[in-house]
Amino acid sequence: MIEIENTYNPNVLNFYFDKPLLPQEGFLFADKHTDLQESLIKNIMALDGIERVLLLPDMLFVQKDKTADFDILAPQIMAFLTGSTLIGKTDDVLSQNCIEALIESRIRPFLKRDGGDIELVDFSCNTLRLRFEGHCKGCPHADQTLKNAVIAIIEKYFPQIKKVIREA
Repeated sequence: MIEIENTYNPNVLNFYFDKPLLPQEGFLFADKHTDLQESLIKNIMALDGIERVLLLPDMLFVQKDKTADFDILAPQIMAFLTGSTLIGKTDDVLSQNCIEALIESRIRPFLKRDGGDIELVDFSCNTLRLRFEGHCKGCPHADQTLKNAVIAIIEKYFPQIKKVIREA
């Protein structure tokens, strides 16, 4: 079974799976500049209007351009996902764009519900620098949100990130 979730961003859909498509700590990321090897990602990126995708073990994040229509794209993506099996080869190298896709799909929607946001400031040497925006910026619970939500999500999907720093 696959569930589709609309997000605060009308150009983003999240697809959640009941069975993993990747090994536990695996991920696949693609944007318009990626040399694609894996057929599922290649097929999705070949659809008109798709800008980037992030495949995690339990979900797929898809971002389209403003002219594309998810009413047309979503059924095509579902068909690709339904026909997929466990993918063995995953990406080894994290990029800032890949981390931004995780933030967009898993972290930002959570923060937006309370009027907050988050910005990726920098990623280098396995250290991630983030900045809270909106209501999160001055919130007395920002450190708890960082530790219990943001870092927990990042560690779950990208354990190679060894340090997360909150910038003022």
